[in-house]
Amino acid sequence: MTRLIFPPSGPCSDKHADRQRGVALLIVLWIIASAALLVMTFGVTARSGASLASSEIQMASAEALLDAGAEIAAARLMDEEEEMRWPADGNPHHVMFAGTNLKITIEDPNGLIDLNKADGGLLLGLFQQFTSSDQQAREIRDRILKARGETLGELEQNSPKSGAKSNGSSRPAAFMHVAQLRYVEGMTLELYKQLVPYLTVYSRNGLVNPLSAPAAVLSSVPNMTLFDIEKVRTFVRAAGNDQSNAPPVMEKVSSFFTDETGPAYLVSVETSRPDQDYRATKAFVLIPGFDNDAPYRVISERPLALPN
Repeated sequence: MTRLIFPPSGPCSDKHADRQRGVALLIVLWIIASAALLVMTFGVTARSGASLASSEIQMASAEALLDAGAEIAAARLMDEEEEMRWPADGNPHHVMFAGTNLKITIEDPNGLIDLNKADGGLLLGLFQQFTSSDQQAREIRDRILKARGETLGELEQNSPKSGAKSNGSSRPAAFMHVAQLRYVEGMTLELYKQLVPYLTVYSRNGLVNPLSAPAAVLSSVPNMTLFDIEKVRTFVRAAGNDQSNAPPVMEKVSSFFTDETGPAYLVSVETSRPDQDYRATKAFVLIPGFDNDAPYRVISERPLALPN
């Protein structure tokens, strides 16, 4: 005889069914939430990939434009027509190239004080303007000379006061970049930031070109006063080979000076577009006409910088 079994009825069976429906609802909600999370993650990944690709294209474009600015600067430095050449005076030149404004400046490193070649008195004069004491200035100067492998006797012998041209030394350069000054004992970050605009490692022979030198550099020359600076500049600008109208101070300071520029030039390029806030800058050290294999050589360049 077959027995029929009926599901239980009543309050208990209703609760059991409600629990099953609740569990099923939770599972469905979990699946929906997981699917939504996957879709959202895919969207974020796609947007991130597109943004990354756009950023890489933008940076590659900026890099090419900065290099183009260096090419333009080199061409202007070597222009066969003298009146078309750009002087290395630090004044900006604005050029539109591929829809982008390039701000190009060219500076003469002979207007700065060379860490490897400058006379010790010139270094001391610069440091005295920014250090807290004469003793601190002398200690830093002496450590630089020690890094250059110079003795006090050699320093006096090669001084412009002795009539010798400053620094024809064949020693290898102690400083490959001005940034190495930061590691000289006694050099603080604040002092380094004050000094770095007036220093170089790319001058011709350690002498200073007064026409491209800032006042702080000319004030570093022994026996030079602020009152003498414009007199010297005016004389060098107009004199040529005529020494008859030389101001009296030139007798004391002429051995520190040169009227030559190059062979290296400091070139900085900045890009900007009228419809964008984006800017990029790069600095180059160029030597035009260095050899017959290339019109110019890039001997140094700073990494791409993206100012705020």
